[in-house]
Amino acid sequence: MSSLAERISAYDPQPRDAKALGRARAAVITAFGRTLSGAPAAITTALLANPGVAMPGGPSLVFGTERRTSAVDAALINATAAVAGSEASPDAANGAFVVSLFGLCEERGKTGQEFIDAVISGADISRSLALPPSAGQLGSALLGSVAAAARLLELSRPKIAAALLMAGVANAGNSAAGQGGPEALMVGQSLRNGLLAALLAEAMDEASCHEMIGGDQRAAGDGLPGAEAFDLLAVQSPPGADLWDQFDQQAGAVLRRDDVAPLFERLETIDKVNDLATVSRLLQGRGTRAAPKKVVFAPRGTHEPEETNWVP
Repeated sequence: MSSLAERISAYDPQPRDAKALGRARAAVITAFGRTLSGAPAAITTALLANPGVAMPGGPSLVFGTERRTSAVDAALINATAAVAGSEASPDAANGAFVVSLFGLCEERGKTGQEFIDAVISGADISRSLALPPSAGQLGSALLGSVAAAARLLELSRPKIAAALLMAGVANAGNSAAGQGGPEALMVGQSLRNGLLAALLAEAMDEASCHEMIGGDQRAAGDGLPGAEAFDLLAVQSPPGADLWDQFDQQAGAVLRRDDVAPLFERLETIDKVNDLATVSRLLQGRGTRAAPKKVVFAPRGTHEPEETNWVP
């Protein structure tokens, strides 16, 4: 894990041209649309109904609802929903990777630029480090999630190594794709564990992290040069002209109609958003905003002053 952590820590993002940024924005829009589409899925609603899961009171939004919870639990629910709404797409875990980072950025008060940077960095690192092919798509998404979270949290190399170890990156195996409950839950749990591992590593002292990784002899953890890597931004999205149609169809089933177009516009320029709360407010489902109160007039005469015989 130490070698892998060193490479993550030393990652130097290259200047991004308009094409790279546009590709990342399209991946974000596609991932958000899939997540909203999967919000009503049985596995997603079952998770939300489970006592102790995604307890309210945190800063991170569960897409399509008014519930806010911790970044870790938001990653569990939203990543699960992203896969459930992927319609059996082979890149299902890629969308889960994207939305899992949004909740962490919300919790830590990051900007849209920092969010899109984390998404691109996580994808670049995962592709360049190239886990063994046996790790599959889920392993690539998990590595990208831990790497992006570690950079957002500015973790040291020992803490990154500990986070990779706790997240089980070396043992990531079976790829999960499609909209079935078990597969969606597997991805959601993995991405949740990725964020949890990074947060635990942040809280630990470096001596404890050194002790944790000292006896680790997992050969697969350092990656294999030349092994096939999965591109986490390669979500299957239609040409630009059709991206709106796809998003409108997916989000329109969950969100208020008046919110779909403004949300799409915000996601198209996500790197320009300073306060991600302006995005998450548009991600809340139908009926989550208080309706204007109906004005009710008191029956005539009930508040009229009592008659008296006094004459001025």
